[in-house]
Amino acid sequence: FIAEKVLRFTNRNSYILVAVKGTSYCTSVVRAWKLVVKNAMRVAVVSIVANVLIWLGKLAIAIACGISALALSNMPPYTDPSSDHYLSSQVMPVVLSVIVGYIISAIFYQAYEIAIDTMLISFCEDCERSGGKAQFAPALLAKALRQAS
Repeated sequence: FIAEKVLRFTNRNSYILVAVKGTSYCTSVVRAWKLVVKNAMRVAVVSIVANVLIWLGKLAIAIACGISALALSNMPPYTDPSSDHYLSSQVMPVVLSVIVGYIISAIFYQAYEIAIDTMLISFCEDCERSGGKAQFAPALLAKALRQAS
């Protein structure tokens, strides 16, 4: 389990460096590990905050889907026993909506996870090249990440 997590983390950061810098995969693995080790505190803080916010986003979307399903299942075609579309219980549609909403939000939030990791690796690379102070990062990002380290 731990080895799989380490390999996923390594792969993600290495592929980011391959895409950003155009270096080979093996070179990018070594470079990514050096950047992560030198900026361990920044990486840890950003990862924890990002994971919490992304999880809250997924949860909010899943809850919104459940509330929407509950509201829709209270409409007259579904509450009238003489209707062909009558629902005897609202539990199954609501639970399915929550599950499907969470799965779809998880798929979409993967793009945000990659974007966050790309910005973090790029920031760390910028700091490394500029002698500890980010040269190309926006002022707000640089200030936030300086406070994290």
